[in-house]
Amino acid sequence: MARDPPLLASPVPTLKSPATVTIGHVQLRDVIICPRERGIVNYVQHRSIVENNLLEPEKPPRTLVELSFLPNTLASLQVPNTDQTLLAAGGQDAEIYLSLLTPDNRSTWQLSTHLEGSINNSILLTSLSLTDSNQNSVEPRMAVSNNDRVVMFFDVPIRSRAPTINPIGAVRFNVPVNHSSISPDGRTLLSVGDSSKVFLHRLTGGARVTATPIAILTLPPTPTPFSSPALVASFSTAFSADGSKYAVASQEGAVAVWDVRSTKPLRVFHTDKTRGSSSAGDSTTWLSEDPQEWSLRKSRGPGWSARNVKFGGRPGRELMLFTEHTSLIHVIDARTFETEEILHMPAFPAPAPPPPLRPAARPSPSALATARIVRTLEDTFRIGALDDVLVIPPLGDRAVEREVRRVLGHHGVPTRFRIEEEEDEDMEEVVALTPAHRGEEGEDCVVATPPPSRDADLAVERNLAGACFDPSGAYVYVASDTGVAEWGVRGAEKRWWVDGAWER
Repeated sequence: MARDPPLLASPVPTLKSPATVTIGHVQLRDVIICPRERGIVNYVQHRSIVENNLLEPEKPPRTLVELSFLPNTLASLQVPNTDQTLLAAGGQDAEIYLSLLTPDNRSTWQLSTHLEGSINNSILLTSLSLTDSNQNSVEPRMAVSNNDRVVMFFDVPIRSRAPTINPIGAVRFNVPVNHSSISPDGRTLLSVGDSSKVFLHRLTGGARVTATPIAILTLPPTPTPFSSPALVASFSTAFSADGSKYAVASQEGAVAVWDVRSTKPLRVFHTDKTRGSSSAGDSTTWLSEDPQEWSLRKSRGPGWSARNVKFGGRPGRELMLFTEHTSLIHVIDARTFETEEILHMPAFPAPAPPPPLRPAARPSPSALATARIVRTLEDTFRIGALDDVLVIPPLGDRAVEREVRRVLGHHGVPTRFRIEEEEDEDMEEVVALTPAHRGEEGEDCVVATPPPSRDADLAVERNLAGACFDPSGAYVYVASDTGVAEWGVRGAEKRWWVDGAWER
């Protein structure tokens, strides 16, 4: 029996680049995008979005935009009939950032705002009208999946002088919504959240988008080392290029694929739950069942969770790709779903520590008074288990809470609020003054010092931050928190005869 040809040109990456990719939410792993030609990737780096050209390793990554928040999710859209790209980012406190970029990365339109609600778990940009017609809309449209159990739709009027977004509809759910996809014809909404349910809605309307339920499906049971309600959630969805298939990636370590004509999965792929364990029969010794434990770095997350699923590849040779929480990448033949290749994310050298900054001026009396106030706040609100993060009780007003966080952050105090939806607040770098950081003649030097690792074994696994295909489908890009790797799709150099024409 003939063996199927490999899906990728080689299991060895064609390009690799060390990079600092920031994962702002321990469960949301979609912070790298491939907006343009081969080699160019955008990703989150601290509170900024940067562009890295892997084909030009001698050039450092370029900062596209500095943000006032740490993004949980990125998205981009090539605006039809233009050479411009719409870039979007969503954050922990319902922040939204949008920017229209020219090919040389100049911003001609941008907006930074807050939505009503809590965490913006994912953002989807589309040029489709989201109606019974599959025509493009006049302006791009945006769908935001939010922790407040809603998917919100907006018009993005990029041609208007006053930057704004206009709400055009919403769909309510009974669980927080972690991710949504829209079918290629713009008529079907696929959503998942903190449950085993998969929600399908029919999109209709014109100036206003309305959604009518089609079906609520249930993910098939997944064998796991132990059962915990905290693991029952999904964080990624995707449609195939022709819209005939769709996939859901589950935190329980499975990716289920459906044919749109069936309510039963066509195929389910399971991850190896025994990897990373001290023995083949004991894979739970390192895993807490509480996601807040993962977020606070008191425990590992489940390395075998399926976090990010994408369809891509060349015409006539579509692939499905999904990444695990750590280390492993699965590439699958999306024509038959019979061939699967598993890749290991390569290791990257640890980044060099930043050089010390110039000696800082002696603090003024007012700065010393402010520091005393900050220390008093720390002593009042600090929780023992979080010895490097100030935890503030709820203040009842999100605007006030953001201002408190901003002020304390200005003084080098990382904070989080004791709110259930904000269990995954980012862990900021800590600015510390120690005797080792003294400049000449006893002057203080301000040095950014990351918090120490709480688990030496974390270095064994590579935390994966997301994946994408380049627009041509010829290359796959995967990011870890320390680097980005590229793999070539087998046959990418060939031309394909599709629908009566040659395509590259």
